[in-house]
Amino acid sequence: MIIGVPAEIKNNENRIAITPAGVETLTNEGHEVVIEENGGVGSGISDKDYKQAGAKMLATPKEVFDAADMIMKVKEPLPEEYDLFKEGQILYTYLHLAAEEELTDALMEKNVVSIAYETVELEDGSLPLLTPMSEVAGRLATQEGARFLEKPQGGRGVLLGGVPGVTSAKVIVIGGGIVGINSAKMAKGLGADVTIMDIDAQQMRYLDDIFHGDVKTRMSNKYNIYDEVTKADLVIGGVLIPGAKAPHLVTEDMIKDMKEGAVIADVAIDQGGCVETTYPTTHDDPVFT
Repeated sequence: MIIGVPAEIKNNENRIAITPAGVETLTNEGHEVVIEENGGVGSGISDKDYKQAGAKMLATPKEVFDAADMIMKVKEPLPEEYDLFKEGQILYTYLHLAAEEELTDALMEKNVVSIAYETVELEDGSLPLLTPMSEVAGRLATQEGARFLEKPQGGRGVLLGGVPGVTSAKVIVIGGGIVGINSAKMAKGLGADVTIMDIDAQQMRYLDDIFHGDVKTRMSNKYNIYDEVTKADLVIGGVLIPGAKAPHLVTEDMIKDMKEGAVIADVAIDQGGCVETTYPTTHDDPVFT
């Protein structure tokens, strides 16, 4: 099989879908790997690294798409890439189609065999390809939330850990899965007052054990979410229903009663978001009020 890896074109997306080690593994199995020139630069991987591992470098995304039986990417195709696909080509990437009707229609129209990383499951129901990205996103949600709580960034001017004589920030994490656990680890490590909300009592017992009682847990329902969110300095949404749109657990009415300058980081936004009024942003323009 010829496997094509184009450069990512989404705003500030510096990742690439394969490492030199991956190239070597595939070529040793008899496949051919073609990669867009300079596609790995944002990840610190040079064309020379890829060539030494056995890849062939091509000058343009069109050449990569034209040559390949399967396209490997990191993020979902953008509109300018739709016409590059061939009938029956395989696409292997993060897709999050629950919130992407236009992309879904485009892939169906082109008859692209689409495999979404985020829906690949092991026998135990775990998501091996989504998990590492959720770990990164959960930790970054706290890091970015702390940054935008700063007054110069438009936030409340609250330090997550507080200082002696001043209470620490209240962080509410909605969803006790991979994102939630990693968000809570970071927030607790910075000294915040952290509460994780979930609907699974058994998971909350697990969370109570792994955090040794240092993180509070609370049943996730409309009444409790309102009570917590309206007192929060930082709210992190980490809800996941695999393959489906995330439910809007934080409503517009709840947001209206939040503290001015509080921050929301909706990690579920790839699947439509668990906060009613959020929409995707970029690193160039990361926040809105």
